[in-house]
Amino acid sequence: MRLLALLVVLSLPAVAAAPAPGSAAAAVNAANERVRAALDRYFKASPGPAKEKARAEAREAVGALLDFQAIAQATMGKHWTQLTAEQRVRYTNALRGAMEANYLSKMQQGEVDVSKVRHEIAGETRQGDKVLVKTRVITGKDSAEVDYLLERGKKGWKAVDVITEGVSLVDTYRDQVNKLLPKKGVQGVIDALERARKRLEEQQDKPTASAQPANAPAPAPTEK
Repeated sequence: MRLLALLVVLSLPAVAAAPAPGSAAAAVNAANERVRAALDRYFKASPGPAKEKARAEAREAVGALLDFQAIAQATMGKHWTQLTAEQRVRYTNALRGAMEANYLSKMQQGEVDVSKVRHEIAGETRQGDKVLVKTRVITGKDSAEVDYLLERGKKGWKAVDVITEGVSLVDTYRDQVNKLLPKKGVQGVIDALERARKRLEEQQDKPTASAQPANAPAPAPTEK
C-alpha cells in the first residue's frame, strides 16, 4: 500500500477545499493535475511515436513537481562535493531517468482504478525554509499518508523529498548509493541507474510481460 500510494498520489486531483493560491499545497495540486492528464494520454496512446511523445510528456509532468537536482545532491550525500561537474550532471540525469521510469512503470502495472481513489490535502507545516505538505490517499477501506517536502525557488515550489508512511524517498536511494559507491564508484552507480531505467522501459513496452507488484520497492541502484 505504501509505494502504491506514492505512485497514485501524483496522478490524482485533490478533493478537499482548494489550497491558497501560491501556496506549497497549491503547487502540489497543480502538478498532480498535470501528471494525471499526461498519464491519461500516455496510457491511451498506441505504440509508436505517439506513445513515446506521451511518455516524454508524462515524465516532464513528474519533473514539474520534483526537484531532481536537489534530490540528486541529497541522495549522494557527503560524496556530492567529491564529484566533478560532469559527474554531477550525469548522475542527476541517470537518477531522474530511473525515478521517472519507475513511476510510469508502477502506474501501468499496478492496474490502479484512479476513479476509486481519493487524494486529500491535510495541511501544511513550515520546517525552516521548507514546507511539508501532508496528504492522504484513500482507496476503499485503506489509506496512506504521503507527504511532500517542498522548497521555494526561482521556478516556484519544488519537492525535495517525498515521505510515504514515514519512509523517505531520498533516504531510500541514499542508502543504496552508499552501499554501491565504495564497490563500483560513481560510474558504477550511474550505470546501475541507467540499467534500471532501460529495464523498466522494456517492461512498459511489453503489456503481457510479468509485472512487478505495485507495492514493490523503487528500483534503486544495485550491483551487477
